[in-house]
Amino acid sequence: MADEALPSATDGVAISGAGLQDSIDCLRQWARELDAAVASATDVEEAQAVARLQQDLLDQALALVGAQIDLIAGEAQVTAAHINAATAYAQGVIARIAGWKQRIEKLGQVLDFLAVLSTGSGAKIVAAAVKLKQGLDEA
Repeated sequence: MADEALPSATDGVAISGAGLQDSIDCLRQWARELDAAVASATDVEEAQAVARLQQDLLDQALALVGAQIDLIAGEAQVTAAHINAATAYAQGVIARIAGWKQRIEKLGQVLDFLAVLSTGSGAKIVAAAVKLKQGLDEA
């Protein structure tokens, strides 16, 4: 997203949950994949941390299902396709990470990115996407 200038959003432009289905599916898949990490956890604290992340992923997926994110007029017009592309990029990177601890760290970065969506600020969403990509590229 940062490599190209995005048009400015106008009044009434929004991202709907229906357009974010690819990202929602990704969040649910990651949550299912964490079952193995919970099962192989060596202590209660580790298992609880992974289970919390699982729940956070599912909560974020649920929040996106019915989302109607009104973009701030005059800021970057981010689309559902942009968000789905960022999530797909994260999915590709995370899939290549062997260690669960590293995967969990990267999943936390994805959640941080998606949390910014609710602001409706195109500028903040683009900044969060850039930060996510930088964090993922450190994998």
